[in-house]
Amino acid sequence: MLNRAARRRIVLVPPAFTLVALTLAACGGTAPQGGGTYATVAGTIHVCSSCHGHEGRSISPTFPRLAGQQKDYIVAQLQAFRDKTRADPHAQTYMWGMAAQLSDSTIDGIAGYYASQTPVAGTPKTWLPA
Repeated sequence: MLNRAARRRIVLVPPAFTLVALTLAACGGTAPQGGGTYATVAGTIHVCSSCHGHEGRSISPTFPRLAGQQKDYIVAQLQAFRDKTRADPHAQTYMWGMAAQLSDSTIDGIAGYYASQTPVAGTPKTWLPA
């Protein structure tokens, strides 16, 4: 049993941050190296979620779903955004600025997190010829 003073010193960690940190720790090869930290990766993922949705499950056709995407693909795309070698209009409008300050280790952590998420199931459609 903790006394009153000890209970006041307990810091509560938001569940979402804990989930991201544990997921990153569990993903093989996603631990940030040289400059990237779990806090940096978790904070960046929080920013990403404003467009790409919670856990990479975007509901907007403008922003792709990242959940379950291949890690190497996400790494390549984020590096291309950061290096401004991907020049489509959406890349220039949204992602060049967002990726400008990402280190390779942070990119690796972000990619590992999204690759570890369960992809969103698609909805079957029947397409009729026009």
